[in-house]
Amino acid sequence: MTTRTGRDGQGPALDGAARELLKATYLRPLRDAEAELRSGRGSRLSQILAGYPAMRTQGEDDFDEETDSATTLVGILRRAERHIGNNTAVAAARDDINTGYLQKFSIGSDVLRGEIGVAGDATLARALERLELTLFAGTGQWTRHGLGYNNALFMAAELLLLGKSSFAPLLLIEEPEAHLHPQLQTRIMDLLRERAEAAKTTGAPPVQVILTTHSPNLASAIPVEHLTLVARGSTFRLAPVLTCLDEGDYAFLTRFLDVTKANLFFARSVAIVEGDAEAIVLPALALAVGRSFSECGVSVVDVGGVGLFRYSRIFQREGEQIPVAVACIRDRDLVPAGTSAEMRKQLKSSAEMTPQEIDAHVAALKEKDSGHVRTFVSYHWTLEYDLAAASWTMATLMHQAVRAAVASKSTWPTADRLADLDRMAQEEVSKWRENNVSLEKAALDIYEPLRMGRANKPIAAQHAARLLQTTPVTEDDLPPYLVAAFMYLCSEV
Repeated sequence: MTTRTGRDGQGPALDGAARELLKATYLRPLRDAEAELRSGRGSRLSQILAGYPAMRTQGEDDFDEETDSATTLVGILRRAERHIGNNTAVAAARDDINTGYLQKFSIGSDVLRGEIGVAGDATLARALERLELTLFAGTGQWTRHGLGYNNALFMAAELLLLGKSSFAPLLLIEEPEAHLHPQLQTRIMDLLRERAEAAKTTGAPPVQVILTTHSPNLASAIPVEHLTLVARGSTFRLAPVLTCLDEGDYAFLTRFLDVTKANLFFARSVAIVEGDAEAIVLPALALAVGRSFSECGVSVVDVGGVGLFRYSRIFQREGEQIPVAVACIRDRDLVPAGTSAEMRKQLKSSAEMTPQEIDAHVAALKEKDSGHVRTFVSYHWTLEYDLAAASWTMATLMHQAVRAAVASKSTWPTADRLADLDRMAQEEVSKWRENNVSLEKAALDIYEPLRMGRANKPIAAQHAARLLQTTPVTEDDLPPYLVAAFMYLCSEV
């Protein structure tokens, strides 16, 4: 096979010496580690050991028949062959075969005689093919382990070979997480990183490791600058200067990008939200209006109100953009007219601002948008208030959810108690409508327990998600900014 270089393979062909320098170890995704480490002709373990420097002198035959001693593998194999041949049981079987059968087949001077010995020739390759690697743990006694531990054992053997390479060794691993539980995945990544950085402390050639993964555990354990995203058939390195992330962003993400948030690397679209409540209720809202996040491949990343754009900047870069829709969904945080001073606290009121000032406030919240990153800002205040103020259908649902959250603050209500709370909230909303209470005033009353801390927002979101399973909701019932966000997340960019 000829290997060519250059863009699109139009460069000169590599000669044999160059190809030898580019040799790499490749671990397949569906590998049978246990079988790879068994003894047998051409076994992977024998190939690994054959390349280990300490094995180079083991091919010499140093068996001394007079002293019956040997130190090399080939010498030990020769010694074993002699002792097996001299074993009384083996000798008895051999003599029985010869005298009882083979001699009766002899014709003339052609006397047939058999010998029983170790199969194969006494070479280093044959000696290594008789070896296998098994795993011991805990008590020091052999015990059968699952595929994950055997997978780790196999990687350790491959690293043994690569670590002794005289040239820059290359290890290619597809899905190293195969069969590994999360804690062992982390330990494997620690080892791979240690071997890759070995040159800093030992001076030995570092092992260059290139791996592909679908594991958020592994993605969160690797510094962002070392990652490359693969999307729609193209690759996008996340190294500094290639993204809009600055030095502080990389340091921040190294500390705070955990397993849950690392889902964003594998999504077709990403919704970045400010809290647990949004992460709970938004998928339920999208599903209720026929835009399933799971069907659209949307990952919801809760950043807790901190570093919203540090995460979105992962997807922003000069030139070709990463084809992933990123929606930053955030609160406007302008209290509406009629809000009490107690509820308002330190926030500005939209009633005290000109339309131009409100537009400038919203524009500032979106100033980081570029590429496929877009910010969707609530129309009034917070998600919960805007949901309650969007329609009477959502006002009823949110009032039921908040009342249930108030009752859930100490102990979780029974199913009968929840049904009573839902009914009473529905009746109260009906009375507001009969008395011509405005939707905005009703929304303030609904939101008040959440704002004043008498109910927990994530718990209210859980109840809202519960109610959405049985409450018919259309896009006309939702705040327009959420509908726009859902449409963007479920579209092709």
